[in-house]
Amino acid sequence: MTATTPSSHKKALETARKAAESLAQEAIATRVALVGAIGEAEAELAAIDAARVEAEDTIRVAHERAIAGGWTVKELAAMGYSAPKKKKAAASSKRSSSAPAENTAAANAPQTSEQNPAHDSSA
Repeated sequence: MTATTPSSHKKALETARKAAESLAQEAIATRVALVGAIGEAEAELAAIDAARVEAEDTIRVAHERAIAGGWTVKELAAMGYSAPKKKKAAASSKRSSSAPAENTAAANAPQTSEQNPAHDSSA
């Protein structure tokens, strides 16, 4: 049996600690990247929603100008240009602004071994 000196034991403990911390940081980095993808997708969807609202406003104004210029609603509809729908900004902004807040509590809650079997300490 080899005798360990206090300094070599301390160094071995420190090495083991650093190795464990490194593994944990790698696991966290992977999980963080997965959440980052959700954030990117949410931002992309918000940009698309904003572009859609802008396009709908442009259609609405053009439709109103066409009617003011002498076209009738029937004539425009016959060409495939139906009257634009009324704005529903409350519904779309409610979805995009409330979704992250609703999930915050669940995300901050501690996970049990049933929720995260990879970290089950009973194995």
